[in-house]
Amino acid sequence: MKRFALLPIVALVVSAAAWTGCGGGSAGHTPDASLSGTFKIALTNSRQLDMVFMIDNSGMAPKVDKMNAQFPKMIAALRDPSDGTLPDLRIAFIDSDLGSGGGLLGYCGPSGSNGNSIYGDLGKFQMPNRQTCGVTSPDALYLETRGNTALNFIGDINTVFACLSGGFGTSGCGYEHQLQAFEFALVAGGIGNEAQHAMIRPNALLALVFITDEDDCSAAPNDGMFDVNPGLLGESASLRCATRAHQCNGVNLTIAPPGYPTTTAFTAPLTACAARTDSCPIGSDTSVPTGCSPLKDTKDLANEIKGIKADPDNQIVVAGIFGWPLSDADMATATYKIAPVPNPNPADTEHPTVFDLWPACYEPNHLPKTNTDFDGSAWGWAAMPGLRLSAFVDEFGPNGLKFSICETDFTNTMGQIGAKLAKQVSPRCLPANFAENKSCTAHTLLPNPEGGFIVQADAVPSCEASPSTASCYTLVPDAAPCATGEYLVQTANAPALPSGSMLEFTCR
Repeated sequence: MKRFALLPIVALVVSAAAWTGCGGGSAGHTPDASLSGTFKIALTNSRQLDMVFMIDNSGMAPKVDKMNAQFPKMIAALRDPSDGTLPDLRIAFIDSDLGSGGGLLGYCGPSGSNGNSIYGDLGKFQMPNRQTCGVTSPDALYLETRGNTALNFIGDINTVFACLSGGFGTSGCGYEHQLQAFEFALVAGGIGNEAQHAMIRPNALLALVFITDEDDCSAAPNDGMFDVNPGLLGESASLRCATRAHQCNGVNLTIAPPGYPTTTAFTAPLTACAARTDSCPIGSDTSVPTGCSPLKDTKDLANEIKGIKADPDNQIVVAGIFGWPLSDADMATATYKIAPVPNPNPADTEHPTVFDLWPACYEPNHLPKTNTDFDGSAWGWAAMPGLRLSAFVDEFGPNGLKFSICETDFTNTMGQIGAKLAKQVSPRCLPANFAENKSCTAHTLLPNPEGGFIVQADAVPSCEASPSTASCYTLVPDAAPCATGEYLVQTANAPALPSGSMLEFTCR
């Protein structure tokens, strides 16, 4: 096992979950019992960040452009404030196209970079127009830097990123498998993606970022729910991804209204609706209405991603830019709505209108003329409610971030993502309530080759209470790069420790 020696004073890495795990109070303050618990600090501050961007490639160009325009805000937030260096970065790209197994050929037929496959792109890392964009390695799977030095591309990283992400096009499968694309890219075996799994470094922070304007439809690409069904001509092709996978007021939406096939308009408060979690058993006939959801449970998908890391609570951040109300006030009044829209297929004269799921948000600069009438121009800047996407992000607790794709500008979105990631790979700044808590004890955790950690029996004391030669930790108030009122965590006299070692605090 590789060993290394820490410098005499080393800033420690603390997860965002860490400081919520321990309530505090100095003399005269009562600790908040709801904040008691444990949290871990990584003793190896490697400043490594592996990022995978999932880009919906089914008609998303203007929205991807908004992300690209503000990507520099994320990069700026990642720079070390003391010297301007970036973490050691790896950035990969995937899209949402996993095909439909040959079902509905006219809507979602063979396509993509995977040999015109009926299973789309299968989560493969892609670099569209790589040479034009400045990628210098013909077999590179991802962009890579070592600090501020580009290893496999030339030019400004912001420009190269925008060139690559802007090259995904708009003709991908309309049954977006956003979440399963991550699974195929990083977890699944036997589909030719094993080489790209090596992108994920054991001690690096893993960040998954997705941008999409429709909800996830992650059923098996050859699932029966994608079969051609003449009884569904009265609804949009992708509406089944909502009625089969959502519930409102606890009721399965395949029950009328709206029903499956959809025959009746339906509305409910968006706050009363959620992703279903009752996935169908393998082998179920999902071409017909079912009492279970044909889509894969978002918790299972999240757990597969968490299995990549030894300490997923501290090593994974998920950020989603998707169909979600712009504010809490908008959420309180938002409506989940299924209603008729003009049929996009003018050749189908028997069905001049079809039922479809309506947007959860509109971009403020492109609002519909009325709240009740279909407005095709406004829909181009709107997004459908991402209930499954929201549930997936929630599985990552404080390391899951949600942003509305309907924001006029992504300055705040990209800046917040960058700030969150910077706090994960840079020295930790602790709030006063943790730093002033006198009921915490700290122990070193050594990585167990068989998985998990081995807890060292001797507690690590604060430097105030230990001999000058003993290993200890110190909390420094108002130290750069921390904000006023926060504390920087440092260690002194730390011994050589295996890579991946942690410091765990337990607070009462």
